[in-house]
Amino acid sequence: MRRRILALAARHPLTAAAVLLALGLAGAGSLVAGAGALLGGAEEEPAANPRLILGRVWFDRYPEKRTEDVQIFIFLGGGIGLYEKGSAWRSSYDVFEFERQGDALKMTFLHDKKNADTKFTISACEEKPPFDLCLDLVDSPRGPKRYYGFGDADEAARQIPWGQAMLKAAEGRAGAR
Repeated sequence: MRRRILALAARHPLTAAAVLLALGLAGAGSLVAGAGALLGGAEEEPAANPRLILGRVWFDRYPEKRTEDVQIFIFLGGGIGLYEKGSAWRSSYDVFEFERQGDALKMTFLHDKKNADTKFTISACEEKPPFDLCLDLVDSPRGPKRYYGFGDADEAARQIPWGQAMLKAAEGRAGAR
């Protein structure tokens, strides 16, 4: 059973998250409890640390229902990222390689080999609760120019419990490339 759930999460993280929530699996709680290592805390001023882009799920908005489409970016520490658009029930994603130098990103989307260069800033913001961080992309290669995330891993786990499943699925996809 565990292997099937992991395989599903690797292919469809929003769907896997919805299944975990629907089933109320106890394992999901331990997955969320370990969020600190991946999400990290925003202990210093966000704008002063461009590394805060790494290891977080960046949302275009907070989904109120499972059928709402959201757009997310995930930038993993190994130079692999994921852009996903969809709901808990249907989604599509692009895996990309990226190089971050300070506040600059060079991205190559692996499916179509399209390149994108952009600068970014991360700032503390509270314009879209429950989020408290904003990621602004000067030239967004996909979706909007502003995404939202959490500075505190515990808060992220409370507000979006399935966010950790998304990170784990992104790591699985990164390892499969």
